Amino acid sequence: MKQLNEKAMLVKLTMRKANLTKRDQVAESIIQSQLDDSSLIVNSKLFRDKTNPINKIMSEANEVYTYHKNNTIPYLDKGPRLLPNGIYMEYTQAMRDRINRVDQLLNNYLPNYDNYVQLDIQYRSKNQATARAKAEDYPTADDFRSRMGFELRFMPLPDKKHFLFDLDDTDIQVFEQSVREAERVARSNTIKLMLEPLTHLVDKLSVPIGEGGAIFRDTALENVIEGLQQARKLNIDEDPEITATIGHLSQAMTLFTNHKDALRESPVVRSKAHNTLDAIASKMKGLM
Repeated sequence: MKQLNEKAMLVKLTMRKANLTKRDQVAESIIQSQLDDSSLIVNSKLFRDKTNPINKIMSEANEVYTYHKNNTIPYLDKGPRLLPNGIYMEYTQAMRDRINRVDQLLNNYLPNYDNYVQLDIQYRSKNQATARAKAEDYPTADDFRSRMGFELRFMPLPDKKHFLFDLDDTDIQVFEQSVREAERVARSNTIKLMLEPLTHLVDKLSVPIGEGGAIFRDTALENVIEGLQQARKLNIDEDPEITATIGHLSQAMTLFTNHKDALRESPVVRSKAHNTLDAIASKMKGLM
């Protein structure tokens, strides 16, 4: 049976993002006076127009973190995360593509950065009578660029054989306990990827047709499918029970997604779907 360090590695994403808030001392003074609390601090968001190109850069930067989080597994702390060896190439290519898109947007938009600052000031003045934004409130183009960046660092998982000195029995027990805890977290994460969207769908299907809250969007089904896809990729343990549950849920979702209208219109189909998926959800809870 493979050890955890043979099935996964650690990956750490270090991400720098420009701070696009500015302390608003005028608003701060008013609020402190009204609430009689001098400890309150008020920050004002810069680039409020969602269509401003600078916000497109920030949105794309957020996509880097989102993909990283969705395609790795929590480890023992808030630092590095587990990456299954089997998806290393897929992960690295996807991350590089996203980071390159951020770099391309920076190259495209920063030559006109000062213009985008002026557009934001105009937008704020148009939509807020008391707007006080000034060009000096914003970081310069050079400052903005210097504060944007990403770094990926890959590391092997620790193994007792890596230590250059003998560990006493207590240290060995602590080390082995940490490995078991990492495996437990990985297993729990795999189940949650499926269980959370599935529970939401089951709750929707439990409401009889025609009653308040019975209507559900296609995304309720799509989120379960997406959770299944992620669980397959991140199922490090390859636990037979989890693998079987993935298979059962996949079969059920294929059937029900092919009859979405019936789920909304037929009480019989809706009840059958609810009972089937609720049973699978209950089994998942038992595996946690």
